[in-house]
Amino acid sequence: MTKPEGRGPGVRFYLVGRVPVRLEEREGGGVDVLAFNPLLGGFVRDARYYGAVQFEDMGRVREIDEANFGAAVQTLQKEYGQTA
Repeated sequence: MTKPEGRGPGVRFYLVGRVPVRLEEREGGGVDVLAFNPLLGGFVRDARYYGAVQFEDMGRVREIDEANFGAAVQTLQKEYGQTA
């Protein structure tokens, strides 16, 4: 993954279906995969989304910017009756 400017080492944002997913390269290698889980009210580590992003072939994954990522999280929070 490349390093987007101003967001630290290799942070990328995606929508997998309607799920906001953040991939962040760790110093020294590896990737943290955090997916928003509206039932739990926050982000959880979920490696399944790494495969979904890397091997997407069905049109369910979109790379988005940080602003759209935040908006997608807020939309799910509202739908599930959570406050920001």
